[in-house]
Amino acid sequence: SSGINAEWPLRPGRIAVAPRFTVDYKNNIFLKDGQEFNYVSGSLHYFRVPHQLWYDRLLKLRASGINVVSTYVAWNVHEPHPGRFNFENDADLVEFIKTAQSIGLYVNIRPGPYICSEWDLGGIPYFVLGSPKDNLYMRTSNKRYTEYVENYFAQLLPRIKPYLYEVGGPIILVQVENEYGSYEACDHSYTAHMTEVVRGHLGENVVLYTADGWDMQHLICGPVHNMDVLTTINFGPNSDHKPAFSRLRSFQGHGPLVNSEYYPGWLDHWAEDHQCKSTELVMTEFSKMLTSHMGKIYVNFYMFFGGTNFGFYNGANMALNSKYRPDPTSYDYDAPMSECGDLTEKYYAIRNKIKAHHPQLIDESLFSQIRNSTKKNYGRVVFNLMVSFAEIKHLATKEMLSAPLHTFEELGQDFGFVLYETSYAASDSMTELVVSEPRDMIYVFTDNVYVGKIYRNSDEKMLKLPPFTRLSLLVENMGRINYGPYLHDYKGILGDVNVGGTALPKGAGWDIWTLPLNNTETAHFKSIKFIGHPGPGSLLRGTFTVSGAPADTWVKMESFSKGVIFVNNKNVGRYWPNVGPQKHLYIPSVYLHQGENHLVLFEVDEMPDELSVELVDYPDVGACSTTA
Repeated sequence: SSGINAEWPLRPGRIAVAPRFTVDYKNNIFLKDGQEFNYVSGSLHYFRVPHQLWYDRLLKLRASGINVVSTYVAWNVHEPHPGRFNFENDADLVEFIKTAQSIGLYVNIRPGPYICSEWDLGGIPYFVLGSPKDNLYMRTSNKRYTEYVENYFAQLLPRIKPYLYEVGGPIILVQVENEYGSYEACDHSYTAHMTEVVRGHLGENVVLYTADGWDMQHLICGPVHNMDVLTTINFGPNSDHKPAFSRLRSFQGHGPLVNSEYYPGWLDHWAEDHQCKSTELVMTEFSKMLTSHMGKIYVNFYMFFGGTNFGFYNGANMALNSKYRPDPTSYDYDAPMSECGDLTEKYYAIRNKIKAHHPQLIDESLFSQIRNSTKKNYGRVVFNLMVSFAEIKHLATKEMLSAPLHTFEELGQDFGFVLYETSYAASDSMTELVVSEPRDMIYVFTDNVYVGKIYRNSDEKMLKLPPFTRLSLLVENMGRINYGPYLHDYKGILGDVNVGGTALPKGAGWDIWTLPLNNTETAHFKSIKFIGHPGPGSLLRGTFTVSGAPADTWVKMESFSKGVIFVNNKNVGRYWPNVGPQKHLYIPSVYLHQGENHLVLFEVDEMPDELSVELVDYPDVGACSTTA
């Protein structure tokens, strides 16, 4: 049987022996019920694929010979606002775990609270940041921070406890924090406390581990000492496993050798090439790890299936002395399974290698059940309805008049846009607008007419303005930084706003509208034919027909510049085709239905003459820049 704990419930006449999953430090292996346990693992995040497709993706994972699924848990998905918890539909982690078990997969849970993962703020909800005035230091023993984590873990961990291996479930491994050695705080009392909190909820028997890069600093700050927490390391195919694990051995003399993140691809940023790794390169080091003279090595592919940063969930990177680098909507990752769940050359190569080394992990009956997705070209969608920029504030979830220049977080806003407006004594000549700390992109309108944009990365954060009486600054949160020294990434306008060399007051005088765009179905659309050609900052709507069973499709952005797309009120993510690498946005079949479907687009930069897009039957995540 490919099921887990197939002997439970007990057959008559059998002696009850509780299941145990343990670490054998003496022999450097894992034991399941006292027997040596082999695994090859793959990362697949439930929050990056619609729940209706979990079974398909997990079945394909298991059919490759992978027998453990590793998933992060995204805190901001489960607690989007303070004390408001969500464990339903796409956030139904328990259903994901049960689905994995039904297919014959064991589960590795990585609950964070910080997950990195190219996900907004590394999964930490916006409200934990609070106001810049709060001086909250995340991922430390800061009392306010740890209280937020404890409240969340008190909701999360009791939900997964019934699915631990020791009580008949599939969960064999649970991570403590995440890549903590890469974080400058290096607060060992914090990681010890996190360990205590996790054990307090899940019990003493659960196998806990940490995962870090393998340079010295990472291994000084990342591991949890003297608390029975296994230290594991992360590295990709460009590294040699021998020096990496030799260094690990100098920190941890015994225990299984685990590569918790072996990278078969890599992450993308807007305005950079799509990152790829050749199958040959990935397989070379994987093969060496399977046959290493250092002993058994356990490998997890990060990612085995990448998926999609739907909505506004994408993160961003920013290293010291470098620019802000937001991640695109696609999280294809050049993984063995593509963004729509198709099998790639890499998938077959990994399966063949597992079959050669661990034939007992291959179940041919599963392989015969899997199929690539059905794809369809639904043709051209013409936008014939609009909401103009002047009307967009009707979609605001909050309005504040004559207020200070609050950040998104102070306004209680997680994602999307905030519109800041102020009146100005009319001048009859051009004036200069300078915004010192835009977070991240500011679309500037004077008297409701688009002037241009000021970007966080621009060297000159300045625009020339025509004579005006009303200044509108539409600010986009393009993704909070999820890794590195600038994690405390507040959104909005952090610095001064100067017009004509004079700083506008920050403490009052701003009218503010919050626009998370989670309510586009309530918009009052009007006919473009009667209003005239829309400008930037407008919402457009068009329809298309699906006949027969819905199929996967992609929005080819044509001449649109930058913005967001919704299909049937689902936010499928951001587009920015003129910087790339991603040119098409993935729409999974489950977001469509037979009959009329609607597509809504919010364009914030340049409105093209031709107001249409095409729905095509193939992806375009950008041309490969092979990093090997």
